Amino acid sequence: MKSIVQVDNVKKVYKKSQSPALKNLSFSIQEGEFVGIMGPSGSGKTTVLNVISTLDQATGGMIKITGNDITKMNANELSDFRAKKLGFIFQDFNLLENLSLYENIALPLSLQGVSSKKIKAGVERVSSILAISELLSKYPSEVSGGQKQRAAAARAIVHDPAIILADEPTGALDSKNAKSLLDALLSLNQEQGASILMVTHDAYSASYCQRIIFIRDGELYKEIHRSCSREEFYKEILDVLANIGTEFA
Repeated sequence: MKSIVQVDNVKKVYKKSQSPALKNLSFSIQEGEFVGIMGPSGSGKTTVLNVISTLDQATGGMIKITGNDITKMNANELSDFRAKKLGFIFQDFNLLENLSLYENIALPLSLQGVSSKKIKAGVERVSSILAISELLSKYPSEVSGGQKQRAAAARAIVHDPAIILADEPTGALDSKNAKSLLDALLSLNQEQGASILMVTHDAYSASYCQRIIFIRDGELYKEIHRSCSREEFYKEILDVLANIGTEFA
């Protein structure tokens, strides 16, 4: 199995606090994996996602994505790499209100100068996978939160990124829509072979993953792999959270 993300001895120190947010953190994600990152508030889990997504810079260490060391790229190289290789799903959707769902989903391809014919085929393909084909002419204000998040997921995969990075993707959804989105992500992973890295504080959401990386105080605390039913894995996750002994948020 090919490594998609390789994090080696990564450090992150914020200038204001001078306290390390990440301390020599190392882990890898293989092609086709659905991996979750969990940790207490302030543990560094969001920082991990930010440095992998190129939205922030690591202070030290190496991060390779599809074999490319992003810590050695300049701003222009990072921008191009981000646009082509990474897909993002945010908690607050980040859809542009003045664009239709079709236009929102098409945006990554439009920015790369892809032809309108290929854009149409790409948008139709991913909207069919995520069951929102009939909503493409609507605007974000005209659809539900769950439908917005499915559109955001479609936008994240339309350009066939190397990895999808999801930051608390169910955080703004009710339980029904959260389950619907998680089922869609699982389908993308299992049927489309998508590699997914999801930061979440929610054990139920995390139970959809194949593997969970727990972080505490900027360091790797524990990893667990799913080798049982999702219900049993959910209980295993809860046990780890209880053992960390810190309030999650």
